[in-house]
Amino acid sequence: SQYEEVKALPPAQPIPAVTNRITYVVQMIIDIGAKRDNYNAGYIRFGLYGDDSPLSVKQMLFFLTKGITSMDQETLEDRLEVDYMPVSMGNGSVQTISPGKGIVFGVPSQSKAYAENKGMRTAGANFVPQNRPLPTLEGEKFPRPHSCAGLISIPAKGIGYDNNSDTSNLDEIYSSAFTITDAPLPDLDKPSTTTKSAQQQPPSHRVIGQIIDDESMQFLERLATLPVQKKLGKGGTSGPPLLKVRVRDVDVQKVK
Repeated sequence: SQYEEVKALPPAQPIPAVTNRITYVVQMIIDIGAKRDNYNAGYIRFGLYGDDSPLSVKQMLFFLTKGITSMDQETLEDRLEVDYMPVSMGNGSVQTISPGKGIVFGVPSQSKAYAENKGMRTAGANFVPQNRPLPTLEGEKFPRPHSCAGLISIPAKGIGYDNNSDTSNLDEIYSSAFTITDAPLPDLDKPSTTTKSAQQQPPSHRVIGQIIDDESMQFLERLATLPVQKKLGKGGTSGPPLLKVRVRDVDVQKVK
């Protein structure tokens, strides 16, 4: 049974040591599968390092709640009819599960999210997706390395700049918005380029927070062991979850 599968999970990994001041606490309620019930749901509660990376944390909070609006103003001024919507985790889901590495959250398609939100089959010809946020954030502080499971990580330039996203398709640039690590990921502390000047380049990703309780670490382990879709002809254990995994609700509390 599903209950037995959950009970058979390996023990959750330890909560990350608190090395930076937590300024916001976020709780995400996450549904596994189509049913919205407590048996098929869980939560991940994490803190964000607003003192160390204030711009990154602000961007993350916008993405988790009201959404990011970063459209080119010329687009709005030049077109008589424009349909658009802030891009947020409220329209997102778990995109990739990589056992022993991490869980990637994001919005796979802004146009599909808009159509679903409006109850339409397609977004229509007037829909314009959000661009990447500016200015980029690679100059901001890197609070800690990707040294354990349970860390919250975003691209160094900011949400929307992940190297795995299709840079030519604005509709999908938020598909890899942030990652929760399931193990140490030292590769994310390396520059994204491999050129001779890479040593002067900042890390490709920035840790901006951490999981803060045992229940969240246990649910992270459950997510990391969900079955994934296998692409024909390709090996490996990573992929999109077989069942849809969506964020039902997000609550944010400021730490006084």
